[in-house]
Amino acid sequence: MKAVLAIFCGLMVLFAGGCALVLFSGSGYSGTFESLPGALIFGGIAALNLLVLAALSGKRKPQSWAFYTLAVLDALVVVALGLMWSGFGLGDSGINTLGVILIGGFALKGVLTFLYASHQADT
Repeated sequence: MKAVLAIFCGLMVLFAGGCALVLFSGSGYSGTFESLPGALIFGGIAALNLLVLAALSGKRKPQSWAFYTLAVLDALVVVALGLMWSGFGLGDSGINTLGVILIGGFALKGVLTFLYASHQADT
């Protein structure tokens, strides 16, 4: 369970951190900071995943609020992706494959995050 959760969190750090860097660097070129809120959101998601990774590796004491916040965010992503998937239609096999993989991955990550947090609260 820890290994799978660590892999998912590592992937999210790479993805969300990359998105934050792209949005942050894009906000500086034009002189306006229109993309700065997006960069802060993605940066926050990357930071939460880093906190979970640090707790999984034993470098920090597990912060239960970070685990539960991340589990709620994953649940919101699953709902949003499900709504988008149903909006695009279920007739396209390419979208169906991508939708199942994304929704399943985020759902599994959210469940594992919640289970690990509740397990840590018991000990």
